Amino acid sequence: MQTTDFEWWQTGVIYQIYPRSFMDANGDGVGDLAGIIDKLDYLSDTLGVDAVWLSPFYPSPMADFGYDVSDYCAVNPLFGDLATFDDLVAQAHARGLKVIIDIVPNHTSDQHPWFQESRASRDNPKRDWYVWADPAADGGPPNNWLSVFGGPAWTLDESTGQYYLHSFLSEQPDLNWRNPAVKAAMFDVYRFWLDRGVDGFRIDVAHYVMKDPELRDNPPNPNAAVEAQLFKDLGEYGNWIHVNDKGHPDVHGVYRELRAILDEYSAQAPRMMVGEIHDFDLEKWAAYYGEPGKREFHQPFNFALIGVPWDAQEVRRRVDMMDAAVPPWGWPNNVLGNHDEHRLASRFGKENARTAAMLLLTLRGTPT
Repeated sequence: MQTTDFEWWQTGVIYQIYPRSFMDANGDGVGDLAGIIDKLDYLSDTLGVDAVWLSPFYPSPMADFGYDVSDYCAVNPLFGDLATFDDLVAQAHARGLKVIIDIVPNHTSDQHPWFQESRASRDNPKRDWYVWADPAADGGPPNNWLSVFGGPAWTLDESTGQYYLHSFLSEQPDLNWRNPAVKAAMFDVYRFWLDRGVDGFRIDVAHYVMKDPELRDNPPNPNAAVEAQLFKDLGEYGNWIHVNDKGHPDVHGVYRELRAILDEYSAQAPRMMVGEIHDFDLEKWAAYYGEPGKREFHQPFNFALIGVPWDAQEVRRRVDMMDAAVPPWGWPNNVLGNHDEHRLASRFGKENARTAAMLLLTLRGTPT
């Protein structure tokens, strides 16, 4: 492949921005979209990045730092409004910067109108927009699924007598992506932002959207201790093989459809999507690239380096391991930190952080 054949998301540096803490333009103590606009010259000229990834800026009760969305097609008034967002995209594009935004498709806030309708009664038209189940025989949760944040992944709704699923906080009920109406509504969300000029999406916990339709228990994980040492210690959550509460094979059909939407818009200008996908099984992880003629993500995030001990041999081993897992039609990426992890300089020290940045910028793949 010649250099001229590469797309922007393959050769560019992508810079994550958490809007609330990045830059405050109006003096209220909270970062905002106008503050990001004020720093576009700094991002493009001083830092020399090629794209910005905006963490959630949607209306939200902020139970999970904005990843509990109460309206997918609006801007949280703390950060601005749609007109300001449109200005941000236009001014970024004028400087040659691409704009990637976070989308949270697995779950909404429990304050989202969809969930408010869904929990109103068992016969509400939106009841099946979320995952509801009857209690187990003993009155407890329907199965052994756990929340990533601890405890059961189920909360009993006293008024209707059923449990709703939340893979994360109880304030973040999981959408039922097996309902065609949910899929259509969420695909409309993607189109809404594509029509506003965004260049791509970072899709939050992308592999969670499809669960086992029979809600079967997860089996115990005999490799929990090894995985905790090699990748990340997930506590009690890591003691189970999450074969039923996420990553169901049907998930690939969802992302093939979504990729087709992005490819449709790419006829105007290249679009991309990167998936937050945590899977210790590298064959399953690599499957999110799709297949020839059935493409899915342009990139699933590679998190292998985030928890790596700062040792040259171990770094090389993980780089080689992940590079070998990428299919021939795929393009790698490398991640050393994000909003879920401690800052790089805090983990490795100032000098090692500079070395890590050099590593990130010189490895084959997109630095993020």
